[in-house]
Amino acid sequence: YISDDTEDVADTVARLLLVDKLHLVISMLSSEEQELIQALFFRGLSERKWSNECGIPQKTINDRKQRILAKLKKMLEN
Repeated sequence: YISDDTEDVADTVARLLLVDKLHLVISMLSSEEQELIQALFFRGLSERKWSNECGIPQKTINDRKQRILAKLKKMLEN
């Protein structure tokens, strides 16, 4: 049995390129958008917790998150 590491390496490279592109497109967001993404996805805060910290209604946080994620998706596809 010979293992084929080629696919694993290719997957790893593809994933790293996507991560680099994600960091690039996140840096293109407004500071407010970046702050929300950082809080929810990198700091692991819930929408409710972030809502309490910044004084914005949780529904507004959710709406903004959905809008930002759609924006990031579009940016990543280009």
